[in-house]
Amino acid sequence: MLRTNNKTSLTIREIEYSIRIRDKETSFTELRDLLRSELTKFSANSGRIRHEASNPIQEFLRSNIERSIIKGDSTQIYFINYREKEGSLRIVFTLLVITDNINFAPTRQALDYLVKDTIVDYFEEILERHIPVNISVQANDKEIANFADSATSTKHSQRPGRDFLTRAFAIVALAISMGLGGAFAYKMLNSNTQNENAKLKEDYINLLLEKKIIEAVKDQKFTINLYKIADTTGSNHNPSVSPKSK
Repeated sequence: MLRTNNKTSLTIREIEYSIRIRDKETSFTELRDLLRSELTKFSANSGRIRHEASNPIQEFLRSNIERSIIKGDSTQIYFINYREKEGSLRIVFTLLVITDNINFAPTRQALDYLVKDTIVDYFEEILERHIPVNISVQANDKEIANFADSATSTKHSQRPGRDFLTRAFAIVALAISMGLGGAFAYKMLNSNTQNENAKLKEDYINLLLEKKIIEAVKDQKFTINLYKIADTTGSNHNPSVSPKSK
């Protein structure tokens, strides 16, 4: 069973290897049959390939990769998608690698060394006993999935959410308090302004009335006791007015 460290993340990747065997005068079928024949001889001597295998090339690759790569509790490798293509002879297969992110780089390096420097060198050695060949290898990896540590991801994903909500509530509360304070200040200022305007208006009317009275007295040449008028305002008595002779 695959075990992963809780402090690391798990990655699942596919590494596709393409081994191309070429010879100017040998066809795809001849190259394939020759390689199968040589690997079958190898299996008879070493027992590394099962005799019942339908394709000795595929079985050779599978058995060598499974035997040579050290797999731990956090690393698993699966041999999948084997196929042979024409154009001389092109052998393509995929390795599904499940491991920690930390372990992927050394695992990939070990696989490249095994395929490019060990298996391909052996293919070249057994084929060149019969014909000169040219062998090239291409490798490409593709990430299928990546699972981060659940505890770490939860911690980092929840904190920004809480901070955002806290800031949002603080901004709303500040806006409400500023709005209420502004409304209260405006009301107080407006009330004080109205009271002050009313007082100024009253003073102005009183001053204007006093001025009109004085002007009227001068025009009519009457003597008016302003103090008496003020003292008897609102009563039924009329002010004493006496004509002044010229």
